[in-house]
Amino acid sequence: MPRTAMPWFETLTDSVSALGAAAREARIAHRAAQAASEQYNPDRLRPVDGAITIPGRQSGVPDRPHDRALFEIGASHRAHERRMTELCDNTAAAYAYGAAWAIHRVLDGQQPPLVELGRKPDGRTAIPDELLPVPPAFKGLDRWSGHQRFEHARRELERLGNLWDCIGLDEHDFPDGFNIADTLEDLEGFPDAAFLYGQIAESALTFTLLEPRHGHRG
Repeated sequence: MPRTAMPWFETLTDSVSALGAAAREARIAHRAAQAASEQYNPDRLRPVDGAITIPGRQSGVPDRPHDRALFEIGASHRAHERRMTELCDNTAAAYAYGAAWAIHRVLDGQQPPLVELGRKPDGRTAIPDELLPVPPAFKGLDRWSGHQRFEHARRELERLGNLWDCIGLDEHDFPDGFNIADTLEDLEGFPDAAFLYGQIAESALTFTLLEPRHGHRG
């Protein structure tokens, strides 16, 4: 069947699958960046004090090539890890919320051919307001065998969303017992939670599309 003739539920499925593939690649890249950054530990090295002369340079501070290389390598690793962290967070969120968007539309009787997500000026995916801070609970999935796991994953995203809300508060508005350091560490689990939600949501979408597929074949 030509690509242009594919029914809407097939292209919608492909759309969510593409979001999942992007999130998986970002996870792999993020972990590789973390490993490279952790492996490169300047503390294990003894800088060589030798210096070089640069003609025309006015500074009296000697130019030490080994120090310069170590600094630039370390800075590059840190910048790459930050970029991969941002990419991992954003692609995981796009996967989770994109799959939720698709389920929501199908259960509402619509037939979207593709997931609809926005794009921010900096290139990051923009999540629709209707899905924030957490995707809704889908009552139309009560008969699905994975509903309990799906709801558990949703509650975890909701918990992390509530923590994000606390981060935006002024210090005097923090809830009792709130610890900013512990919260920031906890929030590092967001991409994993979002990715897991996306995986379960992708399976939920398959269940949601059973009836449209059956009707199409009929």
